Amino acid sequence: MVGILGRARKFTYINQLLDEMARDGCLPNVVTYNRLIHSYGRANYLNEALNVFHQMQEEGCEPDRVTYCTLIDIHAKAGYLDVAMDLYGKMQLAGLSPDTFTYSVIINCLGKAGHLAAAYKIFNEMVSQGCVPNLVTYNTMIALQAKARNYTCALKIYQDMQSAGFLPDKVTFSIVMEVLGVCGHLDEAEAVFAEMKQHNLIPDELVYGILVDMWGKAGHVDKAREWFQAMLNAGLRPNVPTCNSLLSAFLRMQRLADAYDLLQSMLRLGLHPSLQTYTLLLSCSTDTTFHIDMGSCWKLMAVTGHPAHTFLVSMPSSGLDGGQNVRQHASNFLDLMHSEDRESKRGIVDAVIDFLHKSGLREEAGSVWEVAALKNVYPDAVKEKSSCYWLINLHVMSNGTAITALSRTLAGFRKKMIASGIGPSRIDIVTGWGRRSRVTGSSLVRQFVQELLDMFQFPFLPENGNSGCFVGSGDSLNQWLHQSRVERMHLL
Repeated sequence: MVGILGRARKFTYINQLLDEMARDGCLPNVVTYNRLIHSYGRANYLNEALNVFHQMQEEGCEPDRVTYCTLIDIHAKAGYLDVAMDLYGKMQLAGLSPDTFTYSVIINCLGKAGHLAAAYKIFNEMVSQGCVPNLVTYNTMIALQAKARNYTCALKIYQDMQSAGFLPDKVTFSIVMEVLGVCGHLDEAEAVFAEMKQHNLIPDELVYGILVDMWGKAGHVDKAREWFQAMLNAGLRPNVPTCNSLLSAFLRMQRLADAYDLLQSMLRLGLHPSLQTYTLLLSCSTDTTFHIDMGSCWKLMAVTGHPAHTFLVSMPSSGLDGGQNVRQHASNFLDLMHSEDRESKRGIVDAVIDFLHKSGLREEAGSVWEVAALKNVYPDAVKEKSSCYWLINLHVMSNGTAITALSRTLAGFRKKMIASGIGPSRIDIVTGWGRRSRVTGSSLVRQFVQELLDMFQFPFLPENGNSGCFVGSGDSLNQWLHQSRVERMHLL
């Protein structure tokens, strides 16, 4: 009865039932409490689930393995990884050995928290304890290693899984295809697709999307389009990320007519171009490696009908109010985009600032940056490592955004120093690695930043062992910040 009422989320009736049990002298046992914890967990009432856990112990009813496994699972799925790991520790202290389900949950929990080495250690512990991993465990391990770009390890676990007698499912095949694609083994990935069909597993739009993406990134745009068409022929509706992958491939090959037709096809299929779609198009307009003129990109951006285009075309000029109108405009747009994930918001802000900077609208670019920084779009860009010791991290930005962010941040330091009389004792400017660099210190961001620092005679030295990090410190730094021209760096 507790289980039935729990599935129906009738918690008031559950409490009445428990009162009736007490009146009849029928005390709840561990099974009753486990059902109750599970019911609260399914309804996402995590505090109530923990309260039941504490209550059962107060009543002298010892939690068993199922109790801990249930609590670990519901907290891990809800994102409370620290609570899940704490419960795992308590479970071990209670002398209860984990089962396959518990191990799988903990491995996934550690992986989501970024502790891949610990997850792999738990996996090996699981095997050494004679606890046989199931298909879900193997899929989790393969996915975690793939996400960490440990592709060789991911493929080894895939082989181990097959050696253990497990047949891959659709999830396994999808992950392995993606790994092979990233490693450049495109024909092998297609062979896995064929094997998947031989196992009578019907590929979905996500599987086709992997093939579209990997061929497009490899520069084989016609092959990518063939797989896109194969998906349509299979009666499947592509999702927006898959369309974005093909769009990116068309743009890299400067096939603007195909890009235009794809955007029109998206609209006909009832797919709304996403923020990422618009960001991709805007980034292309300023990327010199694409060799696409702004007018053509502008036409494609208009087709999307995305609010980001409205924001950009209605961008006001910085007036006599010091850019307050631009800041308000940017603030309203970011409020409109509040439901987008941080990575997506950072992408569009980066593209907008880069576009404004390269279009000569430096004041507007600076104002947009200030709003983005205030709204924590770039949480790791400026950090105080210790008292008066600051880190300016530019390595995930485009060139224009990096220059704008650096200029406005240094100007902000100057303003605070003049107001308080206390200046930074050291500033580290990090540019040397990230999405635009192949090896440490070789990014275009580094080149542009160094040119700016040289132009303004910033008293920097490259950090030992990292040519992509510029360090300024001591009296020379403070004397430099006192110069009024620091306020105007972003205009050059």
